[in-house]
Amino acid sequence: MNTPSPLVKRLGDHVRLAAACAFSAVAALYGVLCLRLTVVDMSDVVCSDGGCPRGLGPLVLWALVAVSAAGGLWWSVVKGRGYRSAVGWVLAVTVGLVALWPGWLGYSWLRGPHMDLFSYQVPDGPGADKPLGSWAGHPDTGFVVRARADVVTGYNGEGRHGWSLPAPAGGAVCAMSGDTPSGIGLLTVTTAESTCGNRLVAVDVTSGKQLWTKDVPKLVGKPSAGGSLAATATADAVLAHDLVTGAELWRSPLPAGAVALEVAAGPDRVLLLARTDQGVELFALGARTGAVAWRFPMPVGYESPRIVSASPAAAVGDGRLLVFDDAGRPRGESPAPYVPTTGETEWLVAGEVLYASVPEREKREVLAAFSLTDGRHLWTRAFEDDWRIRALTADRFGRIALVTEGAYTHLWHLDPRTGKPRGEPTVLRGLRLGESFALYGRTFVNLDDDGRLPPIFDVAPTIGW
Repeated sequence: MNTPSPLVKRLGDHVRLAAACAFSAVAALYGVLCLRLTVVDMSDVVCSDGGCPRGLGPLVLWALVAVSAAGGLWWSVVKGRGYRSAVGWVLAVTVGLVALWPGWLGYSWLRGPHMDLFSYQVPDGPGADKPLGSWAGHPDTGFVVRARADVVTGYNGEGRHGWSLPAPAGGAVCAMSGDTPSGIGLLTVTTAESTCGNRLVAVDVTSGKQLWTKDVPKLVGKPSAGGSLAATATADAVLAHDLVTGAELWRSPLPAGAVALEVAAGPDRVLLLARTDQGVELFALGARTGAVAWRFPMPVGYESPRIVSASPAAAVGDGRLLVFDDAGRPRGESPAPYVPTTGETEWLVAGEVLYASVPEREKREVLAAFSLTDGRHLWTRAFEDDWRIRALTADRFGRIALVTEGAYTHLWHLDPRTGKPRGEPTVLRGLRLGESFALYGRTFVNLDDDGRLPPIFDVAPTIGW
């Protein structure tokens, strides 16, 4: 029987000792991380409902593997007396410390991406007026705007205070447009002598400059910016102004006895939803003249109808998406899943697609996509262990970004064509999110009306555990 040379034996002893130290270090690291995930990150919800931290199960398994390997190697080291070399110990301790790095990378991979708070603005305080909504400037500027009844505030790309536009003395900001084409947003403002509202204001989102102001008595609902138009409804007419200059382009009277409910502007037309003696009707007005091109009686169920888009022309009535051709004929209907218009429904129109959160069963919501060219249901995406869709937006890379909430809060990025996730969802840790908020890239805008939460904050990838 051949006996290994002393050199080979020493090398073998050093290798076993180094491997034993490496597996011991990884086992200790994984034990500490398992304890931290269990004690600190574990949700109050049971694991069967998604309450276990992501990666905890595989991490426990790998910790047991590391413990078993370390135990076997230490038995071999002790049996062969391979622990008596000082050089071997120096090498083993060095290898053990180095092994912590790939062990940490393995943990990071099992845990997946996480983000937590990076910077924030100080809360407004309990005396602050109610937030109305938010806008985002061009992605390159990073500007975000948050509107309250008493002031509209712009924040630059670093989350710092950029500009303020206070409401008139004794008055208030009443409503704001949903979109900001060409970086211009619309505000409905009331003065001390009127009810909400009697003044229309166009604001440059980035600079906060008032581009123009028009006194328009008896404004109704939210203004709408679309294409080159600023459209508003009053008690007796629909008005269109040039979005950049404020020049009045046309005024279209409402039918006798009609009450305007909602208006939406687009490059090709202005849609008006109004209650008439025939029920709730959808009117299409020409973008150039304001002449009525067509009208359509909307189906009305237990949920109120709502305009989806002016260009393409689309609306929801009785839970059904209706898409119209240029003559006002419905192109198609999506019987299932239905599209809700009440409650905390999240909608996003990006390109010629409507993305809407749809209740699937008790508590749980799914995201459904519908074509605005023919009304087809394109896809539905469910989110494992998540119950609610809290925010929905399109990011600068063309993906659909959304925040879901279950045992944990996740940030997802979806392929707009298929709804498939692009990578694992990011866990959002320890964020002070209100019941209502908006998401712009990595910036969150809180819209709760109690003033206890930061008005805006940014998130960044978690460093460390």
